[in-house]
Order: sequence, then structure tokens, then C-alpha cells
Amino acid sequence: ATASSNAGSYTITASGAADANYTIGFEAGTLAVTKAALTIRVEDKTKVYGAALPSLTASYTGLVNQDTSASLDTPVSLSTSATASSNAGAYPITITGGTDANYTTTLVAGTLTVSPAALTIRADDQSKMYGAVLPTLTATYTGFVNQDAIASLDTPVSLNTSATASSNAGTYPITLSGAADANYTITMTPGTLTVSKAALTIRAEDKSKVYGAALPALTATYTGFVN
Repeated sequence: ATASSNAGSYTITASGAADANYTIGFEAGTLAVTKAALTIRVEDKTKVYGAALPSLTASYTGLVNQDTSASLDTPVSLSTSATASSNAGAYPITITGGTDANYTTTLVAGTLTVSPAALTIRADDQSKMYGAVLPTLTATYTGFVNQDAIASLDTPVSLNTSATASSNAGTYPITLSGAADANYTITMTPGTLTVSKAALTIRAEDKSKVYGAALPALTATYTGFVN
């Protein structure tokens, strides 16, 4: 046996040992080479919801004699139930194989953590004239993955504004609320509703009078009043 001999039993032989007063018999012994301890630990991984699965890897502690993972009689196999479309959460990374005649192997599983993806919901800016009905409030969504859509959200977004049909000309915020989902970290960006001035025409009414008569009352017509 040598330092790099495989696990097993090796004969220890005796020789030499002469003496005039003894008839010497030799009996062999045994050198038992036991398996070395090897720990194979799955490395924890992370990914964002909707992203491809990362490469699954493991670390090896206890390899000797310049052995590598390729030296094992049975290579390790790593797998997880998670996929690119798996919901946010933690998933086990399991490990099998990793056996070798020279090692007592301990296998340690790992964890794949799927973190929420980033989703931005931005209220679309809107405009209307003073006195007109409020426009439909809408939003733009940036960051959906896995073919998700607005209907996929656990809690839909709610859009509101303090403006009404009769609000004065000016700007009014469009606010967002709600919009929660376990698979997304959601950022909500408000928008602006601009109420523009309505068109008003004031027309002086034509008048007539007889020469020398008093001036008639001057009047006007108004076209465009609302509210």
C-alpha cells in the first residue's frame, strides 16, 4: 500500500529478523485502508421570477490524492422542481449519486430562491376640456414575464383622480393603489390629468337706431358655456 492506495486490505509482510538463539516464524499482518470522508454540498442559487434557471453546482470537501469530482465512480446529479416560470419562493435542489469506493459520501441538499420580478405600473397622463366628462383612466405596465398580463395580478390596480367633470382648468394627479402580486415587486408611478380651458365665444349683437334717437342697449350672445 501507498498513501494513494484505494480503500481495501493490504498485506503487511515481515522478513529478515535472524538470531542464533531463535527459530523465527513470520506472520503477515493487514493494513486496512478505510474510506475517506467526502461531503458534497449543493450550492444555493437565486433567480428572478421568469428568468432562466441558473446552472446547478456543488462544492466538494474532503477529496484527497488530487482526486476531483470527475474521479468519482458515480458522478453527482443535481435537480430542482423549479422552472423558469415557477412562482416566487424557495425550491429544494436535490442531489443524488456521488458514490465512490474510496469515499464515505455525505450529500447535502441546497435551495433555489426565486425572487419577485420588478414591475412598474405608470398611470397614463390624460387630458380633457373644462366641463367635459372624465376620460377613462388607464395605465402602462412594464416588466411582465411568463406571458403574465394585467389579469394575472393577485390584486388589480385602482386608478383615481380628484378631478370631476366640473373641475376648474388646471392639473390634477392620477393616483394608483392596490396592484399586489406575490411574483412582482411593484412600483406605481402617478400620472396627471390636465383640464384645459373650454372655448367661449362672446358675440356683440348687431343693433340699429334712427338718426337722432337714443342709443339702444348694447348686448352680446355667449356660445360655449358649460357646467
